[in-house]
Formats: sequence, C-alpha cells, structure tokens
Amino acid sequence: MKYTILLFLSVLMVNIGCKQKTHSLTPLAWSTITIVSEYSTVITINNENDTSMVDIAHTGSFFSPLPKNTKVKVDTIKAYFTVAEKDTLFSLVKQLITEPVNTNKFCTEYVGSLELIIDYGRQFKQIGMYSSVCNWNVLSDTTKHLHAILRRRIKNIYLGEDDAATSHVSN
Repeated sequence: MKYTILLFLSVLMVNIGCKQKTHSLTPLAWSTITIVSEYSTVITINNENDTSMVDIAHTGSFFSPLPKNTKVKVDTIKAYFTVAEKDTLFSLVKQLITEPVNTNKFCTEYVGSLELIIDYGRQFKQIGMYSSVCNWNVLSDTTKHLHAILRRRIKNIYLGEDDAATSHVSN
C-alpha cells in the first residue's frame, strides 16, 4: 500500500511538472512597415511615432539613364499617417503578403514592382514581392486601397501610376 501511494504521488508530480503551458495567441506588434514602389520610392512607416519617411531615388530610366559617374540623388520627405491609417496599412500589407494577388498580365522591363516588408522587431520579418505586374496600384481591391491611403498622404510622388500605358504587356 505504501508503494502504491508513493507511485501515485510520483506519477502525479511528473504529470503536473510536464503539463504544457497554454499561451494565448496574441498578434505580434509590428515596429516598421516598408513599402518599395518601382524600386525607387521607399516608404517607411514607424509604429512608434507619427513621422514616416519617404525616400525617392532619382535613378533615371531605361530610356533615359543617368550619365556615367553620376551619383544617384535621393530626396527624403516626411509623411504623417494617423493611427487608424497605420492600422489599415498594416492590415492591407499583411493581406498582400499572406494572400498574394495573381494577375494574368506580365509586364517586361521590371514594370510594376512592389515590395512589402513588415518588421516585427529584431527577430522576425514578413516580406512579399510583386514584380512585372504592370500597374500595381490597380492589381486588386487591396492594392487600390493601399495606393489610395498612400496617395492621400504622399502628394506629387510617383507610385507606379500609368505603367501599363507605357510598358510592353504580354499575356
């Protein structure tokens, strides 16, 4: 009887000690969203403060490249998004990364590029890249919504508009 009680207590202690802790599945807090449009416009949205940065690299184009030995000029401007806009941008970017949009069009010469990065801190990033998709800002309802928010806060900056009219398109 004494051994049975000891055996029961031992099994009980091992069972309690090995019990799995349940973790609630809370969403990761993002720190930065980076949106790269057409390889030349980089929009960095910080979740911690209200200032976002837009870097525009003036690299020339296929038809009018920069002269040799010319440095690429980069302009930086500030953009301001509300907390609600940041939340919406996060949702749209996450959706475009986790549920990629397919298109039946293919543009050549790297026309229609969009790179999306969600940085959750030092150890994890989600990245999605769209290339040769013609006019990325009308690719889907999600990209239209993303473009509309960016355009509302960032004026007079090229964000991939009207690429389809000037590119070579093949199906």
